Parts: sequence; structure tokens; C-alpha cells
Amino acid sequence: MVTEFGEYLKKLRNDRKLTLRNVEEQVHISNAYLSQIERGKRGIPTQKTLTKLAKVYGVPVSDLTNKAQEEINKAVYAVQQIAQARGESDIPAPDTEFICRAYENLSNANKLALMSYLQYLKNDEIGKLFNLKESQ
Repeated sequence: MVTEFGEYLKKLRNDRKLTLRNVEEQVHISNAYLSQIERGKRGIPTQKTLTKLAKVYGVPVSDLTNKAQEEINKAVYAVQQIAQARGESDIPAPDTEFICRAYENLSNANKLALMSYLQYLKNDEIGKLFNLKESQ
């Protein structure tokens, strides 16, 4: 099943007259893997791979991540519809999936920094709930 994301990557590659092997050499991922992504046989690559692909294709990484997010949103929506039809409900939001994928690629130091920041945000929200935040 070809995905819009896969078609988008293939179009970027073809528009630049690059072969799968050309991209393999520049991005250091196998051409078979890239072919599988383009054909929808593999899921969205990691943020690290998206960043490398964006550089090779000469597009902002945000173009690739936005397109990937659209694909994830569609998949989650489809799963939610199936779950709803079955009477199930505990399906993660699309943002959750995107955040989890990005988290996997962080260094341990950045994971700790992110956890610290999330704790700060959580505490700040609690402060707002109980009007504990000082007025400015």
C-alpha cells in the first residue's frame, strides 16, 4: 500500500534526478529501506533520517516532518474510527506518537533535560489550576 508520505519522498527524489543508490550514499541508509518507505512497506523514518533526507533533497526538515505528521494523523484517525466502532476508546493522540518517535532519538542528556522541562510545565499547569501563580 503506497502512502502519501512515500509518494512525496519518491517525488522529491525523482524531481532531483536521484537514484535510490545516490540517496543511499549520501544519507547512509540502504536503498532497499528507502524503497520500502517510498512504497509504503515501512513506516515513517526517525527524525534523524528525516533530517538527512531533507538535506539531500534540499527542503526544510519541517516539510518532511509535517508530511510525516499528516501520515501519522491519518493512521491514528483510522485506528480511532475502528476502535470507536468496536466500543474501545484509549487510543493515543497523534501528537503522542510524534513526540514518542522524537524522544527515541534524543541523547540521554537531552532526555533528562526534556523530562525536567516537562516536569516544569506540569507544575506550572498545576499552579494555574489552583491560582498559585503570582500575578505579573
